[in-house]
Amino acid sequence: MTQMLSQFVDFLGAHQMLAILFAFLVAFGEALLILGLFVPSTTVLVGLGALIGLGKMAFLPVFLATVAGAIAGDALSFWAGVHWKERIRTFWPFSRYGALMDKGEGFIARHGGKSIFIVRFIPGVKSVVPTIAGMMGMSVTRFALVNVGSAFVWAAAHLLPAIALGRGLQVAHTANPRFAILAGLGLAVALIGWAAMRLARGVLIPAVDQLRLRLVLLLERRGKEGGTLARVLRNHDGALEAAALLGIAICALTGFGLLLAGVILDPELAQADAAISHFVQGLRTDWATSAMIGITMLGDTAVLMPAALLLIAALGANRQWVLSATVAAASLAGAAFVPLFKTLIQRTRPVPMYQGADGFSFPSGHSTLATIILGALALIVAQGLPARFRGWVYAGTAALLALIALSRVYLLAHWPTDVLAGLLFGGAMVGIVALVLHARAVVLPQWVFAGLLAAIGLGIVPFHLWSGWPAANARYAVTAPQTTMAAADWRATGWQSLPAYRILLDGDPGEPMLAQTTLAPDDIANRLKAAGWQPSQAGLSDEILWSVLPSRTGIAEHAPWPMTHLGRVALMTLIRPGPDDQRQVLRIWPTDVLVQDAKGTAPLLLLSISADRLDPIAFGFSQLEEALRTPEQIVAEQARLATAMRLPVTGNAKADAPLLIGR
Repeated sequence: MTQMLSQFVDFLGAHQMLAILFAFLVAFGEALLILGLFVPSTTVLVGLGALIGLGKMAFLPVFLATVAGAIAGDALSFWAGVHWKERIRTFWPFSRYGALMDKGEGFIARHGGKSIFIVRFIPGVKSVVPTIAGMMGMSVTRFALVNVGSAFVWAAAHLLPAIALGRGLQVAHTANPRFAILAGLGLAVALIGWAAMRLARGVLIPAVDQLRLRLVLLLERRGKEGGTLARVLRNHDGALEAAALLGIAICALTGFGLLLAGVILDPELAQADAAISHFVQGLRTDWATSAMIGITMLGDTAVLMPAALLLIAALGANRQWVLSATVAAASLAGAAFVPLFKTLIQRTRPVPMYQGADGFSFPSGHSTLATIILGALALIVAQGLPARFRGWVYAGTAALLALIALSRVYLLAHWPTDVLAGLLFGGAMVGIVALVLHARAVVLPQWVFAGLLAAIGLGIVPFHLWSGWPAANARYAVTAPQTTMAAADWRATGWQSLPAYRILLDGDPGEPMLAQTTLAPDDIANRLKAAGWQPSQAGLSDEILWSVLPSRTGIAEHAPWPMTHLGRVALMTLIRPGPDDQRQVLRIWPTDVLVQDAKGTAPLLLLSISADRLDPIAFGFSQLEEALRTPEQIVAEQARLATAMRLPVTGNAKADAPLLIGR
């Protein structure tokens, strides 16, 4: 559903009248009694705001439509309360949310008329307060004034930050288009995650809880036969929570085992690793590299082990012997687990940068130990805080762990599956620590927490960054190595070392590589010009937008599909019109291989050809689709390519082997 919603928001960018209508409808629906629980207004409005910032639509019409929708939705909910009074509690589906309506009534009793303004920004209760206000006899004038004023503030709070974000993405795009695209994808993932959490809290969790209660009743009717399971489902003495924590630990270990099997047995997983790693390398800038070095140093042993020792000592000094021993055992398990599996698997790092067992990459020691030690620290610190602050501690720790994991991939220290394996094993250890912590109340003085965090944040971390920065900067200032081969070796057998197909980000193969060449991209374009090939002027961001937005333009004006090979974008894209509203797209891909001949050294490039067509949707709109081709068509394209290059070509036209085209 969220994916469809994301595509729909993109569609609105091309059709502004629909965008204005949809802004009104989501704001209106979000304000309706109970029904507003299930309307993802924030996701849509933030998406629309980002499109405004990107210059895809006008601000004022969308803003006014959002304000009008919020006013109308609250007004209708208020009228329902005035008209039906207490009888509305007996209507379905409102009768199922009596507790929420009681909460709204208490909210109005505490805050009075300003509750209409406040609840605009509080999920859940905001869907009932206007109706409760009407039921309790609030005057129409008082309600209208607060309703209108709060609608303007609420709409601005949703749209203005998103507009600033969209503008920031537009500015970033001029400096690094792939970074802007990645940031946009990150925003989309965050919004989808937020919508999913809201759906889970509002629908899935209550439904699962109802199912749990029904199972308890069913088991209790059967007597002793279901006593143990019924006790767990009732969460007697926290049994259900303990079972959930144990289940999380088991699932994490199972995930690690499956990932390990994939690394050993599935070659496509290694290709996916390489593709994602190369994609991340396209985001490298000087400032980002410096930031990632600093982040990865937070996961160094020189930071994590002193932090673990301080935590263990603090727990022991306060007689929390079991928890202290558990944290120590989890830390030692991680410290032993990493070199053991590195020695057993002996997987090569993307770039050599360590010696001994640390010279191997699977699993990531940084991700493993950071997850165990920082996760345990977050659990213990959060338990001493009020419940409303615990989510911030967990979210902040999760974000830091994600950044440390990303830094290892960015700095070419690990493959993506290495860091994922470390996160999974570390997560299993944290689940065990949480299970032990769940069984006992840990009460530590506040000054212990403050001293512990101060020692880590103001002592250990700054000292390590200051003392270790030169060595870290030298270690991580590396790039992926290139291979040089003689032209004769390349023509003999060396060409077989390169991929025969385009490799997607998930490791699956795409269309075949029809040729390998040492010609420069501009030289290739000049030679193919006489055969009808023309360079595409579309950038990567244009390709992404055109691939998701339906349009009425012909295929000649349509940007080609946004494709990557091993995570890299094409150096150049050429287009040639074809019959039946189709076209062919030739892409020139970079490699890490240099070919040396009598003229010098030149990068080896790969050439692939795909076919595009337009798929009609409705009302004259269509979307770009990749056209399927038979092996015979591929061989014919390869033969035409050989003729158009006007150079000696090694090899015959075959779908399973590339042409070799030298300078």
